[in-house]
Amino acid sequence: MVLDTLIRALDARVVGRRDVEVCGIAYDSRAVAKGFLFAAIPGEHVDGHTFIVRAAEAGASCVLAERETEGIAATQVIVKDIRSALSKVSAAFYGEPSKRLSLVGVTGTNGKTTTTYLIESVFRAANLNPGVIGTINYRYNGKTFDAPHTTPQAPDLQRLLKEMADAGVTHAVMEASSHALEQKRAGDCAFKVGIFTNLTLDHLDYHKTMDEYFSAKAMLFELVKNNSGRTIVNIDDAWGRKLKEMYPASITVSLKDGADIYPARYSLKDGMTEAAVRTPSGDVTISSHLVGEYNLQNILAAIAAAYALGIEGARISEGISNLARVPGRLEKIEAGGARPFRAYVDYAHTSDALERALNALRPVSKGRVITVFGCGGNRDRTKRPKMGGISARLSDVTIITSDNPRDEDPIEIIKEIEAGIEGLAKKRPDEPLSGHCYAVIPDRTEAIWKAVSEVASGDTILVAGKGHEDYQIVKGRKGRFSDFEVLRSAIEGNDKAGPLRSNGH
Repeated sequence: MVLDTLIRALDARVVGRRDVEVCGIAYDSRAVAKGFLFAAIPGEHVDGHTFIVRAAEAGASCVLAERETEGIAATQVIVKDIRSALSKVSAAFYGEPSKRLSLVGVTGTNGKTTTTYLIESVFRAANLNPGVIGTINYRYNGKTFDAPHTTPQAPDLQRLLKEMADAGVTHAVMEASSHALEQKRAGDCAFKVGIFTNLTLDHLDYHKTMDEYFSAKAMLFELVKNNSGRTIVNIDDAWGRKLKEMYPASITVSLKDGADIYPARYSLKDGMTEAAVRTPSGDVTISSHLVGEYNLQNILAAIAAAYALGIEGARISEGISNLARVPGRLEKIEAGGARPFRAYVDYAHTSDALERALNALRPVSKGRVITVFGCGGNRDRTKRPKMGGISARLSDVTIITSDNPRDEDPIEIIKEIEAGIEGLAKKRPDEPLSGHCYAVIPDRTEAIWKAVSEVASGDTILVAGKGHEDYQIVKGRKGRFSDFEVLRSAIEGNDKAGPLRSNGH
């Protein structure tokens, strides 16, 4: 594609020829090939402008940047906002593929992944061909790709959407993270539907304040509005009610009467969620393997998206029922034998998510609730004591361990979690964990094995924080680690545990 055509929508100053051919887009100088456009975007640790000369030497025909670089032959396109410009250029280069799809965006602190899985399942039940872009992976037509980011960088996102459209995908659903929205990665996606699940404490290391965090999330609704799409908001959430005031035409969902879509009745028991959901086009009866009120809210959001896209109630009901599991979201293992118990792996890594998970498990546990969790390093530190307090309040036994400490000292992270625990007896790792108590076991494998060794008949174990992740990051090194695998090994290695049944793996 000729550069002049590619940058037609930009307010840019061009240094050099406009008639050069562009045969690819890269934002990493190591990925540049001859004829590529190199976008010098600022990264988390380095500024792409420092790699412009290297990109030009690698064969870049042009450079997209916010300031001019002397001494290079490549054409330079100078803009004020490179992220916005890169979004527009990427969409133009790949032929605006989102316009060929019915695209649904989901944003919010918690529930994004589960909601996308539910919507995907409904699409399948309606005989549509879905694609998904999210935290766990990117997938369509039986193909699955690793997800380095919840929402890809603009060139990767537009290329993926084009691949989906070319392969016959009709409907796509994607998680829209606050980082991605603020960085305009999805700024030129033609969303037909946008969903807001909730907003709770997270990512304040990046956004600094809750108001800034909310403003980033709200950007999705502006993109939907610009495309004359439909917006969906959970008004059980205070920030959702604020968003509804900003976008009054939004479809509302709630666990209570008064919303556009709500359950006329529901029950949460025996590992199932049953509900009769009122919608403007009639009632939808649902039966789901996903437990807890928070998952019912996710189900309501998926129903609202399907309603907005004109999918009939029977197909919605079928799609909700067909989804047996979401990887790393309250994934269950049932152990039989002399002391039958249940164990769950969940991605809960915020105070709100941990509270929701424990509130979902507390009513279905016949015995104690034993929680194993830690907090990630180089991330929002304000949630650490809050998560400690929540686990102490809602669990009988809390085992604090490491998550992904990254570049931080795991012991210091644990101390910050401990600061939120008040009035609980602290036990040594080699002591029996009896009564209402907590222990500190920094090694995550040892912590999980300790929980299993302490379990009694009817107890419930929750291993929280990492969910679907199959790695652990310590001092910059990424090693293999799966909560689910370690938990299964601990149960199988315990001579008192019987046969295992799980809803996954």
